Amino acid sequence: MEYVDFVDLKKSGRIRVLFPGWKKGERVAFFSPHDDDALLGAGHLILGTVSSGGFPDVFVFCRGDAGYSTPGEKQGIVQRRKREAVSAYGHLGVKKRDVHFFDIPDFSLMAHLDRRPPWGKGVFDQLVAALRQEQISRIVFSSGHLEHWDHTAVFYAGVYTSPQAQDPILVDLGRPFPAKTYLAYSVWGEFEPAPEGRDIRADLGILATAEDEKRVIDAIKQFSSQARIIRNIVAHRKKRKTQGGYLELYKSIRLRQPINYSPYFKLLAKI
Repeated sequence: MEYVDFVDLKKSGRIRVLFPGWKKGERVAFFSPHDDDALLGAGHLILGTVSSGGFPDVFVFCRGDAGYSTPGEKQGIVQRRKREAVSAYGHLGVKKRDVHFFDIPDFSLMAHLDRRPPWGKGVFDQLVAALRQEQISRIVFSSGHLEHWDHTAVFYAGVYTSPQAQDPILVDLGRPFPAKTYLAYSVWGEFEPAPEGRDIRADLGILATAEDEKRVIDAIKQFSSQARIIRNIVAHRKKRKTQGGYLELYKSIRLRQPINYSPYFKLLAKI
């Protein structure tokens, strides 16, 4: 497995290309809108986290109650998908205790992001508490660009809710703990447009071996209840194959960047 930086045009066998300053023992949170999304979009980074001495935590936001393909599957679909998720991520080295379920109804997550929605508690406190308790140092979440309403909601949870885990607020939810870096992955669609002058939208990637790709595919197959739904997505993975392996893409998300006042000062001097 190789890690690629498409901006600086370099690659390495060390995960620090994607996670600068990486240290063994770090915990990485993978935000998954539905149980299979982090596997489909970030399966190789989960493997890479484990092989680099880290510990992946998978946060599954939606319960999967809309993911049935026949009326007869409706009654037990939620519990079935939970069992499938534990098995699937276990294939990649994620421990059962490190798969966290928030149990939000499908197509409803956006309304649950608020800390106090009109009907009670949202997911805010639960998420911040989990990030602090697990001492998460890296956060990886779904792209918010034109994929799925729940995917966009998880993107917002990643960029707006998760940074609160480092702030000295709501300390009854746990001792604040800072995340070092944030990445977005794609489940099946293109990322949001890149800055002007750049042809590519993602800036980082992983070149996985055929063996690693088989491990991810075997894990995906654990979601037998979703076989009809994800069939086309799995088939589309063949387009990831290149001479160097199977490509998995990421977009760096830089949060809370300070304003550079220098160009404004220069303009003021001309006024």
